[in-house]
Amino acid sequence: MYRGISYLLIFAFIAITAEISAGANSFASVSQIPQNDSIKKYRLDSVTVRSAVKNKVTKESAFAVGTNVQRVDAGVITRMAGLSLSELVKDQSSVYIKEYGRGMASYISVRGTSSSHTNIAWNGINLAVPTLGQANLSQVPLYFFDKMELHVGGSAMLYGDGAIGGSIQLSTVPVWKKGFSGDLLLSGGSYSTLYGAGTLRYSNGRTESRSSLFATSAKNDYTFRNNTKPGHPKERLNNSGYSNHGILQEVHRKLKDSSVLSFSLWYLDHDREIQPSVAINDRPQHYASVRDRNIRGTLHYGASSKRVSYSLKASYANDFQQYEQDVIEASRFSALAELQYNFNGITFKGGATAEHTIPAARSFADSVRENRFYVYGVARYIPSSLPGLLFSAGIRAGSVTNGNVPLMPSAEARYTLLRSKGHNLAIRGAVSRNSRVPTLNDRYWGGVHTYLRSENSFTVEGGSDYHWFKGSRRATASITLYSSSVNDWIRWLPAGNVWRPQNVPKVHSKGAEALLSTEAPLGRFVGGLSVNYSYTSIKMVKGLREGDPSVGRQLAFQPRHSVRGSLSLSGGPFLWFATISFTGDRTTLDIFDVLDPYTLLDAGARYKGVLGGQKYSINLTVKNITGTNYQNVKFYAMPGRNYNVAFRLYF
Repeated sequence: MYRGISYLLIFAFIAITAEISAGANSFASVSQIPQNDSIKKYRLDSVTVRSAVKNKVTKESAFAVGTNVQRVDAGVITRMAGLSLSELVKDQSSVYIKEYGRGMASYISVRGTSSSHTNIAWNGINLAVPTLGQANLSQVPLYFFDKMELHVGGSAMLYGDGAIGGSIQLSTVPVWKKGFSGDLLLSGGSYSTLYGAGTLRYSNGRTESRSSLFATSAKNDYTFRNNTKPGHPKERLNNSGYSNHGILQEVHRKLKDSSVLSFSLWYLDHDREIQPSVAINDRPQHYASVRDRNIRGTLHYGASSKRVSYSLKASYANDFQQYEQDVIEASRFSALAELQYNFNGITFKGGATAEHTIPAARSFADSVRENRFYVYGVARYIPSSLPGLLFSAGIRAGSVTNGNVPLMPSAEARYTLLRSKGHNLAIRGAVSRNSRVPTLNDRYWGGVHTYLRSENSFTVEGGSDYHWFKGSRRATASITLYSSSVNDWIRWLPAGNVWRPQNVPKVHSKGAEALLSTEAPLGRFVGGLSVNYSYTSIKMVKGLREGDPSVGRQLAFQPRHSVRGSLSLSGGPFLWFATISFTGDRTTLDIFDVLDPYTLLDAGARYKGVLGGQKYSINLTVKNITGTNYQNVKFYAMPGRNYNVAFRLYF
């Protein structure tokens, strides 16, 4: 029923927008497709904000002068708009994504940490479900977002509790282009995959409205080799379909004093069958499904003068999940106040956040409530005597119901060693302490576990960035080395006939990250090459008991080596691209059971044209061209060769 209603809404929206556009020619405008959407993986230069747009407190990433902030090119987001956040992270970084099948649950792991160690936010609103402390990236639609930043490394001081491994910051921004504009997106592909979406914007220069909606579904009935049966016979996957639909509504208003008042509302409804392991693929009695419903709403006010800027935000989030007859729900109310002051090369930013969460689950007592409060301050300084030096430092403190919150200080620096014509070489470093409070599930699921201590980490990292350019040729090389010790890592472990959360005394992560990218003209075309590599060593240093065989071994489902590479060729209306990814071997929960490494090859093309005076684009993507048979998680089948075709019209 939901699928039919969703597609009906899509086509009704298309008809309405077409009628409005036809009746408002004096206001109609054509959205600009990025002129150069070749695959530029990341720009790892220093984060310096220079903008004529007022009423915005400086973004947190502007204070991350010594760590690795990776920005995804806007053209890539446009090209991949019909996919999920999980697909974007896999395509654009060497960060590992743990997947239980195509379109199934997908969780991020940055530098070997768990998914609850990465803060994922939209316009500053945490997307993690409060009960679980993590977000399923496969149900987050990329179509809703305009920008994405991936902050690799400890950043809890900047982004708040949980950012031990890193942070993903998603944002939507007003265009302030007078009249009506928008786009329509339709796509289809293998395994009965369908996607429909539309956006309508209107602005009169002082008020802007954006209305977006999407719906997608897939049967996911692909074939696979069943490695649990003799001879590894080919089978067709059962009970693995999904449907997802949602709405995004935003309204921005410029007030007379040049301040801006904004309202945003986001609704998602994700219904999926739970893909069975290959061992029970032919046993319907084990099939199950789960439905998630997420609502996010926020009201934001921002203002600024020559030296002072401030921001006030109130938000509400409701997360609902139903598995068979069990329902887990949580409502979260939060408020944020921030103040920024600029003076003689110093930018200071401080703020306070308050959260109140009300969970509802059969395994929670009715009296369970959670209150959190955080305050923080951070400063960035550019000494006049050393213009090549950038320094930032800050601290965050907080409190939580029935728990403790360790202090989260950090200090970062960046120094430009070489700045000459066509060359730029900088070194950077950072040290930070980060923390994660136990989730509501950790503390209250199946009992009261308030004995748990908050996880805390100490991270040191350093690296260098080199940029070269000459005319239209450019190249970037970057390397980062890091070491991070996490104390009181929370794991659910068997305790007799039940599982209980416990604090593992110490886990240590160390590794390296490297990037090489280049772009140069090739006759009438522009060619691009980008390679990302990650080496991750994450091991338990101290176990819960003497003689624990897991001590000194790589944690489960964490590849040591991960590589992502891309090639692109663009010219005129065409873009051709190819990506290759390698994921190294991983152990399962059985430390002596090793999953094979795998390599995937994808390729595609894009054409941009004009139809009836309106711009459009056509995308063709073929994934897993070689038909590699692989499993990301043991016993969960992944698809072979598959394709997707997308048509997008801009008006």
